[in-house]
Amino acid sequence: MLRPRLLVLAATAVFVAAAAVRAVLAYGAPSIDSPSYWPLTTALLLPALLLGWLVVVRVPASPIGPALTLTATTPALVFLAEDWGATAQTSTPWPAASAVGAVAVGAWPWLFVGFVTLVLLFPDGLLPGRRWRWIGAAMPVSAVLVTYVVGREGPLTPVPVILIVVAFGGFLATLLAAASSLVVRYRRGDRLTRERLRWLMAAAISVPILLGASWLATALGIPGTLAYTWFLVAMLILVPGAIAVAILRHDLFDIDRLLGTTVSWVVTSLISAGVFATVVLLVGGYFPDRIGVTTAAFVTALVLLPLYHWIHRTIGRLVDPDRTVALARIRAFVRQVRDGEAEPEQIEFVLRSALDDPDLRVLLRRPGTELVVPEDAIALQTGDSVVGALILGTTSARRVRRAREAVVEARLPIEVSRLRLELREALAEVRSSRSRLMDEVNAERQRLERDLHDGAQQRLIAIGMRLRSVQYQLSPGVPAYRELDEVVETLEHAVAELRRIAHGVRPSRLDDGLAVALRELVADSTLPVDLVVPELAVGESAATTVYFTVGEAIANALKHARATRISISVGVTDQILRAVVRDDGVGGAKEGFGLTSLRDRVAAAGGEFTVESPPGAGTSITVEVPCAS
Repeated sequence: MLRPRLLVLAATAVFVAAAAVRAVLAYGAPSIDSPSYWPLTTALLLPALLLGWLVVVRVPASPIGPALTLTATTPALVFLAEDWGATAQTSTPWPAASAVGAVAVGAWPWLFVGFVTLVLLFPDGLLPGRRWRWIGAAMPVSAVLVTYVVGREGPLTPVPVILIVVAFGGFLATLLAAASSLVVRYRRGDRLTRERLRWLMAAAISVPILLGASWLATALGIPGTLAYTWFLVAMLILVPGAIAVAILRHDLFDIDRLLGTTVSWVVTSLISAGVFATVVLLVGGYFPDRIGVTTAAFVTALVLLPLYHWIHRTIGRLVDPDRTVALARIRAFVRQVRDGEAEPEQIEFVLRSALDDPDLRVLLRRPGTELVVPEDAIALQTGDSVVGALILGTTSARRVRRAREAVVEARLPIEVSRLRLELREALAEVRSSRSRLMDEVNAERQRLERDLHDGAQQRLIAIGMRLRSVQYQLSPGVPAYRELDEVVETLEHAVAELRRIAHGVRPSRLDDGLAVALRELVADSTLPVDLVVPELAVGESAATTVYFTVGEAIANALKHARATRISISVGVTDQILRAVVRDDGVGGAKEGFGLTSLRDRVAAAGGEFTVESPPGAGTSITVEVPCAS
């Protein structure tokens, strides 16, 4: 098999030779008498040749490079045959000019040979199967038959009708069969193949449109070469250019959206024209022409915009299913977030799946910080402030455009995620601040309890002992003896009061751990208490909170519950200190000062307080506090 670069080189040599001969025919002697279109046709063919070289240099193994040069070379040979044959009408005809002219009359099918080859090979070679090779071989054969039929047809040499039907039918069938390869490729191809084929479809749409415009120009009397200039521009420049971009930079533009929009406007324009003509025909018979035309224009204007939107959505689902599916999935997720069926923080996962980018990241600005948006990221804005950034794992112009559309659709969950992040940060700061405050309060309590125990209490005890010593030196019958005895009793009551106050500030029992303190606490209960508590290493705030809560719960059970037994279980699960106090009393506990103060104490430690007290079924109080608090 010949290498693609050799094929391109050979096609280029043929093109240059044909262009040189045509230049001689146009400007040399002898020359044809009709105006020369050599500069125009050569300029139209040259881009396809250059694009073929560009593709073969950038992608040496691709068959598209030689196919592109073929789309320039075969028209160059056809134009050469036309110019050569035209010399038969001059005083100095070229050799065999009459025979070449007869061939040139029917040589137009060869203009399609390069494009059929291009269609069969685009984007990565022939499809597997013999029939595609047969189609490739049938194209030049059918072109030869059409050239033969058209060249021989005349009053003196009529061609059998069956041969005409076979020639033109075979040529048309070959074109349709080649076009069917694009449909097969699109249905079987992967995402890259489909994106490349959409480039070809977007350019191919212009071909029939410009061909119709060329026919109209010819009907208006414009010379054929000029009338078909724009058609040739589409065939020889626009289509090869789109194919080259599809091979080299398929993601240069959002071709899916461009193709969908183009097809939508073409279909809308055709339907609108049909609506306009129908209304004119229906109304024109009953009203003057001006009223009929005005009515038709009014009706067309009414249906144009909704018709376009409906056609655009329908064609978008067919031409650009990836974008349609991605946006539909994001919209469905937004509805789920709005209805409370999904968490907005899942937006990063949804965008990764919808945009097919597993490395995509959504960054949100943390409160009190500045977010530096990378150059290749998409800024997420609320008003004039940047609140986040969308970073793509794989960037391209097409992906960025798709991502911007997705961000617009996903604005609600992104904004809710940001607000929830700010709320969590604020709550975390509140908990941290509350924890620090509780630590300071507990430290102050511990210091006060120590000062009361080691300071004022010890001094009062020392004073009482000295007074007793003085009292014992007196006779029991003297009045001073009885007065000292009363003073000492008053001091003992003061010491007991200080001990009670110190215990309320911070129980000294906690010095030996929460388990020891709770065991000593329940020992004073007048009801049986089942206590389950292991040795625990928890923070001062957590231990103090649980101790006071358990003590208050026991006191409430003794005072109000008419219980016969109390059970207490204390343990640690996932760094949470949990205490449950149950009694078998009458239940029906209501919120009051006691329960409210307990709830506030637990909340101040960053914990949760729960009361279950159905009437007649006892009361259960649950306290959960972070161990580190």
